[in-house]
Amino acid sequence: MKEAIANAGVFNLIIIFVIILMAFFIGSLGYSKAFKVKNKIVEEIEKEEGYTEITKNNIESWLKDVGYRVNPKDGSFSCPSVDNGNRAVAPLTIEGSNYQYCVYELTTCSSSDKARCGTYYRVTAYMYFDFPVIGDLIRIPVTGETKTFTVLNS
Repeated sequence: MKEAIANAGVFNLIIIFVIILMAFFIGSLGYSKAFKVKNKIVEEIEKEEGYTEITKNNIESWLKDVGYRVNPKDGSFSCPSVDNGNRAVAPLTIEGSNYQYCVYELTTCSSSDKARCGTYYRVTAYMYFDFPVIGDLIRIPVTGETKTFTVLNS
């Protein structure tokens, strides 16, 4: 009888190990998809040198093809503000976006050369998991930035 109890303990450890491995696998798939979406949005913004209506349409058609998460009908998704130095920056994607991603336009000026200022964009895509009860509670951001588009002030 003692061997049967020991075998049950080992079997439980194996089951827990498999569950942990599956959780890591599912997490890496979610991160991979969010990272791919973030990189594509950054690429589109850099190609057009800004977040324009054309860029938005290209991004949203690509997201539809990829199968990225659509905004809920109840409007529960909203992009948070981000801090750019001393001021909060509102997202550009707050109106009319069908998907859960955020784009922010930020400005930067070199402290040594005030004549060279520029704008860049911060993009946030979200990892999500479709679990029945807790799926909407887990939303992990994946953030990236574009290159700086330099504007020379005279």
